[in-house]
Amino acid sequence: VDPPPWASVSIIAIVVTSFSLAFYITPMYFTSRICGNGKGSPVCTSESVASAYGGLEGAIEVVKASGSPDYILACIPLFLAMILAEMVISVAAGLQCVGGRYDMSDTWSSLTAGTTQQMSVALIKAPLKLSLVPYSYIYYNYGLPSGLARMFPVEQPWVWVFGFVFTDFCYYWFHRLAHQVQIIWAGHSVHHSSEYYNLSTALRQSWWATLIGSVFYFPMALFLHPALYSGLDQANVAYQFWVHTCLIRRLGVLEWFFMTPSHHRVHHDRRVHKNFGGFLIVWDRLFGTFLDETEGLKHLDASPSSERLPQEEVMLFGTAAKVRSWTDVVLQLQFWQPIFDSIRHFRGFTGVFRAALVGPGFSTVTATRALLPPSSSAQRIRKRSDLPAAGKAYVLVHFLIAVLAGFVVLLFSSTPYPVRLLLGGCVLSSLYCQGLLLDAEGMKGVRVEAIKCCTFLLFCAAFLYSSEEANPYSELRTPLVVSMLKAGAGAQIGSLLFLLSNHGDFLPVSSR
Repeated sequence: VDPPPWASVSIIAIVVTSFSLAFYITPMYFTSRICGNGKGSPVCTSESVASAYGGLEGAIEVVKASGSPDYILACIPLFLAMILAEMVISVAAGLQCVGGRYDMSDTWSSLTAGTTQQMSVALIKAPLKLSLVPYSYIYYNYGLPSGLARMFPVEQPWVWVFGFVFTDFCYYWFHRLAHQVQIIWAGHSVHHSSEYYNLSTALRQSWWATLIGSVFYFPMALFLHPALYSGLDQANVAYQFWVHTCLIRRLGVLEWFFMTPSHHRVHHDRRVHKNFGGFLIVWDRLFGTFLDETEGLKHLDASPSSERLPQEEVMLFGTAAKVRSWTDVVLQLQFWQPIFDSIRHFRGFTGVFRAALVGPGFSTVTATRALLPPSSSAQRIRKRSDLPAAGKAYVLVHFLIAVLAGFVVLLFSSTPYPVRLLLGGCVLSSLYCQGLLLDAEGMKGVRVEAIKCCTFLLFCAAFLYSSEEANPYSELRTPLVVSMLKAGAGAQIGSLLFLLSNHGDFLPVSSR
């Protein structure tokens, strides 16, 4: 389905402007220090690594000071702005592509998955340095002593270009295996579980894939400094945001070299497993995993119904397995089920290994696949929320509160870890309850939400008003923490009153 030209030009202009701004300001305002020498010593000072310059010049200065440009953190508010812009443009353009539109519940689930993933990074991966510790060990114990790393000085722009291409090469193999190997697909499938394809889908990420994906980048440690790897990895992930849109059809000669919305739409079709590059599509062309979107259009044009339906959406987005609950994006356990089942119904280690290793793309990534128009019996959207509008408004308000609390966890890394961990737990429990409400299964979601509100109130009372002798964390009762807890307690009281007086607004529409 072709969008109006003005819609494509508008979203391209917004994307280019947003990424240019993020690329320029990141070295000045969004940086973090990379500590360690590969031998257990932190080798880290408290001085700032922010640069007075923007763009590549500032990024080089940051990396030379053993800092990393945090491109993803800088892009988060811009991601949200671009999502809002795409919503407005899609409505104004009257986009006919059903899968490219926005649905409140689906957008909530995509943003919730992104929040869950960022919580795992801030509270688990970053504090434990799960990627940087082994990477730094390889760099300082093998890369530098061998002389390989000295051949790639971080102050040279060509090293950044080489590193960015190398990063994308490593990402290609991670992404390809994430479709072939079930134990990796169990995490990555979260990203594919949306039956819509818009910019919010880009934020639908997995905590499990984030934790294990770093292994595929370890070969880079023989050549590139850990701080440079950290920045380039984030830049590669940030680039992939804009390709999740149906407002851009084709981009001419760029389609031969780069990952574009057209190529990535093919990747998200639940019937095929193709096009795994992040920044470049050349890897797929080289290794036989490429499929062009125009193949589907050729089949459509040749069909008898082409005259009656001059435009039709070729893709079927989502996963083969239908999403069961809106809470799945919080727990992200649904696609582990084949592995769990093989263990529960144990029939030998062969069955367990097969369930853990054979993913949906195991034998299809290099096989010839036809991108046929969907059959008349195919359902594009199989998961909808039956929650009334008032209930969805309640979920939206609580989601915005959870996002604000999440930003505190992400931005204020100097906050004591127990406070951040507690706040992160509150965010995730709130998101889980919101998912139950969207499921609209009788009063189940209302009861769990009420229990959550009461539990939080009891905790606030115990933390704020217990004696110092009874509270081992009394030193954390800073003015900021006290104010946050009191505000949170007030919100929970208001939520309880709303639930009690408007519980009918949380019953499914079909039962009213």
